[in-house]
Amino acid sequence: MKLNQIPIEFQEEELNELKYKEIGWEMGQKLWQSYKCLKKNINNLQTSESLNDYISVFPRHERRLEKIRMKSADPSKCLLTKKNVFNLAVIDNIDFKEKSFQFGNIYDVTRVIVEKPEPIRNLNIDTQIFGISQEMRDIIFKINKIFISLLAFWYNERQELEYNKIDLTAINSEILRQTEFSCNLPPLNVVILEPSGSPNDDNEILHATEMYRRDFSLEENDFLDICADEAIFRRLIKCRNKSENIRPILGQWHTSKDMMSALVTLFSSYGIYDLATALGVKFLDKFAAVIDYRSTRRVLELIWVAVGAAINIYLQKSKIKIEEILFCPANEKICLRIWYLYYEWFAIWKTHLTGIRCENYELQKFGLAAFAPLFPAAGKSNYATSVTHFLANLEKYPLLEKKLCLCASINLAREGHYPAFDEALEIHGVAYIKQNITRNSCNQENLELQIKATQEEINRIDTLLNEFLCTYSYQHKDRNTNNRIEPLWKLVHDLLEAFEMDNPINYDFFKKNSPPQLNQEGLIKINQVYMDGLKRIKEIFW
Repeated sequence: MKLNQIPIEFQEEELNELKYKEIGWEMGQKLWQSYKCLKKNINNLQTSESLNDYISVFPRHERRLEKIRMKSADPSKCLLTKKNVFNLAVIDNIDFKEKSFQFGNIYDVTRVIVEKPEPIRNLNIDTQIFGISQEMRDIIFKINKIFISLLAFWYNERQELEYNKIDLTAINSEILRQTEFSCNLPPLNVVILEPSGSPNDDNEILHATEMYRRDFSLEENDFLDICADEAIFRRLIKCRNKSENIRPILGQWHTSKDMMSALVTLFSSYGIYDLATALGVKFLDKFAAVIDYRSTRRVLELIWVAVGAAINIYLQKSKIKIEEILFCPANEKICLRIWYLYYEWFAIWKTHLTGIRCENYELQKFGLAAFAPLFPAAGKSNYATSVTHFLANLEKYPLLEKKLCLCASINLAREGHYPAFDEALEIHGVAYIKQNITRNSCNQENLELQIKATQEEINRIDTLLNEFLCTYSYQHKDRNTNNRIEPLWKLVHDLLEAFEMDNPINYDFFKKNSPPQLNQEGLIKINQVYMDGLKRIKEIFW
């Protein structure tokens, strides 16, 4: 018997004592079975790792209602479209890895602005955009002062030079302490919109921009500010031929990864693999390909700390200034001069990353403009072109710069850990979608519906979970990391010995990988790298 088959209007005589007992028995059985089912699935309800685990606990009719809700979902209603709001579109692709799945885009939106008309600067060949600016030189000098202050040189009773054994944590903490945080806005409003077609098709990218304009309620003359990784950024540049009011923004997290890759490439013939091996790196091929961003970043940072400490100790012992390093006789201090360039160029990368984490637009811009000439030098012609276009756009549109000064990163994390726009998309967009897609992701129609409705479904389920279960509690704390003090300082002493040699390639430390360019000829080449790259960047610009 089903309860919905019981007549709503009935005469008292229709339900006799036998019927009451029958109905009571049926209801008891249904309740008991439901209890057993709930008890059986209680773990999935309390500790579900995905939306799929949670949905599977509920009966079939709930799943039927899910599709109805997905079809009626309209995520664009969550957007803020007031005049004093900065609407930034961020675009990326989701790869579920099934062969039958067609790539789709999701859109992660942070807060918005619409102003018109906007002033536009005229750029010419004399416009100074690229290279190491005076501001960047001041930052490099400031970072070197941090190394010197933490090393805290002194002489003991025997007039021997002594110093503190610094580590990466101390350097990072002091850099953050001396950096200005520019986050003055409340947490941003992130909205996942509808998916579009393949990101490998220029027409689909153009269609995606039109979807954004419609969702943001932009007028014909309003600019659409849209952030993307380098591959999609290049397609957005092409879209400007058909729609001039598209302003692409190059994703700085992906750019940071390729900046690291460029450094590894540039110093691959100068012993960087020997330095990485000394720190305990086992898989040099994965290190060279930047397979793991966090691990590669940490290795390069440890190398930087070792090189910086060794250079400053050597300078203190030799009684020479850091500015004199590059002006030594051509056949002297080859290893010192080569690795001083790494120390300086990595400081530029570090400045760029610090700008992201502290939401400091100026640090991001100074770092990117100073690093740009190294992209063509490392054979990254696509990035050289994209970075040139991006920096030129920043110079051309002063109001875009003004907006980015107010919102240069996404303040959805702790202070000093803010993600870049494209990084936030990976965390709060792509990863979020992948974790909460249920059932068959190869069905295109079903997948598009789920992407569109994911946020509404999660919010609805969170309300229920918070009502009956414990609310979510997140613990934000630093990761436990190994500062590798012993191998770090062994590397410092090895570098100090190498700096003393006129022919360091014969040093046992470099025998394993035998860097072919660690000689006078290689020094001449790497000294010329930056100026050649700067010339190439200016050719692209003009």
